[in-house]
Amino acid sequence: MSEVCPARLCRRLLLVSVAVLPLVASPLSGADQLRLDALVQEGDLILEEAKTLTPADEQLAQEEQRLVASESALRDEVQSLNQTIAQFNAAMAQHNRDVQAYQGKCGGKATADKALEDACDARGLELREQVNLLEEERSQLRARQAELNARVDKQNAWAQDYAKRKGAQTSRDKLNQRDSEDWLGRAKQFFASADFAALLAQTGSPPACSADQITEIATLSARPALEGAQACLKAIKEASR
Repeated sequence: MSEVCPARLCRRLLLVSVAVLPLVASPLSGADQLRLDALVQEGDLILEEAKTLTPADEQLAQEEQRLVASESALRDEVQSLNQTIAQFNAAMAQHNRDVQAYQGKCGGKATADKALEDACDARGLELREQVNLLEEERSQLRARQAELNARVDKQNAWAQDYAKRKGAQTSRDKLNQRDSEDWLGRAKQFFASADFAALLAQTGSPPACSADQITEIATLSARPALEGAQACLKAIKEASR
């Protein structure tokens, strides 16, 4: 027969025995685990897509700087050429007036005034030399204009191609942004739920899920907020294994 002990002493022994039992966290329920896994998997996909979009965003930003600089330089060249053309046209108009004045004064008429004849001959030679120079300048201006127009056409084609690629990239960025914001909305609801509080208690409140970290997530833009929230969810998932 076993020894009989006083009730108070037996109760004390029972309490001591219970106190030394190891504490074991309750495993996540099936629903909690599925919700956590779904959020983590979706978060990974969104972040991975964002990472693949980043290099293209950076390349397009750099290309835009080159495009703007090239367009500015071309605009200056066009303005300079237009000013040169305006000056040429003014010089040509003045030459035409000078020719008309010459014809009015000299007009090819025979004259006995030797001094006038010599002056007309000299002026006629000067005007012929002048028109030769003007025609040479006209030829140079046309060549310059053709070359510049070709570069303007090339610039416009580049700008159109860039705008098309930029538009497509912006659409992808906006879609990723919407996915991120939608995911964050569901993650924040999860963080505010009783299920999340229970998970924190079961997993020992990982540092990535501290109150300060969760509060900061609400103040961040989509990408860093998603990364912070994902770090917390992964920490809970790892601790619950």
